[in-house]
Amino acid sequence: MSPTGKFTFKLVIYGAFLLYLVGDLFIWHGFLAGRMDAYLKPMPGPPGDNSERIAEVYGEPLTANQLNRRIAELGILRQPAVLDMGDGMTLTHELDVQKELAPRARYDLISSSLLRLKTRVNDLQLPNRNAEAAQAEKQIQSRFDGDREKYLEMLHGQKLTEEQLRQKIAARLKQTEQLYRATIKVADPTDEELKIYYNLIKDRLKTPDLRQTRHIFLSTLHKDDNQVKQAAEALLARLRTGESFERLAKSTSEDERTASAGGSLGWINPARTAETLDLDIASLPDNTPVLVKSKWGWHIMEASPLKKGRVPSYEEALPALKNAAQSLRRVQATGLYMDGLFEEAHLKNRIKNKQRH
Repeated sequence: MSPTGKFTFKLVIYGAFLLYLVGDLFIWHGFLAGRMDAYLKPMPGPPGDNSERIAEVYGEPLTANQLNRRIAELGILRQPAVLDMGDGMTLTHELDVQKELAPRARYDLISSSLLRLKTRVNDLQLPNRNAEAAQAEKQIQSRFDGDREKYLEMLHGQKLTEEQLRQKIAARLKQTEQLYRATIKVADPTDEELKIYYNLIKDRLKTPDLRQTRHIFLSTLHKDDNQVKQAAEALLARLRTGESFERLAKSTSEDERTASAGGSLGWINPARTAETLDLDIASLPDNTPVLVKSKWGWHIMEASPLKKGRVPSYEEALPALKNAAQSLRRVQATGLYMDGLFEEAHLKNRIKNKQRH
């Protein structure tokens, strides 16, 4: 082919391509026009949510209603500060939830959107989670004790159908898988790092003093205290003649939770029991049943010799240390991964600048 022919051929090809672009974008609104619209036009917000848009992540809007719901969730998780004023008086300081939690809530919403969109991009590489989602939906439905109307009413309140709920659960499961795959290659901590970690926290690993305890309980609620005490003393006398503690607890104890187990309370920390139950377990004689009074009634209590608390050795604590260190590293890896998503979306500096203002 002559040079003129080659030039003419290329001109025809380029011209045809340009005509296709013009037709796709401006005449019949084809594939490329659809892709451009999807990229450039804002996506619709959540169904029925007409509140103000506070941010957009790759065109996906985040609304004021979503932000307020997230602030409320964080507020529930946050315990109010309690100040000890002395003389038995305390002052509960209600936190300024809106002011303190709004930046955190906004960050959480943007993080969730970034992860959701990243998961959508990698959808074909992730396993199908529809079966697990259907099972989870059944478990949610079972909480309504077979009342299907009440279950559907709950879904209606969330503006969801059953199929949409399953899709939402499957999407969340895929997001979890995406995050797991992104952070699974976390290096195991070295022995040196684990030993440093052990030395830092070993005092907090100390087990408390414990006594294995059991009781026979007689309630004084709506009863004459003296009569209940006499009944307890009669039971104590039967124990001292050799009758089985376990059998007597099963047949006479009014503590339904422990009676079937022969009155066993398990291993108890005496200091904790004194604080929470107002029972002095520490002073009980070893392996000898005695009568003890509490604000609920009379107890015949028996406790084993004290098992002193101790700090576990490095070797004993090693499995738990490895799990804790691995979990900590995974949290750090998750943070770095999310930072990377923010960088990709060019959001990180903009959020920092907005928070400064």
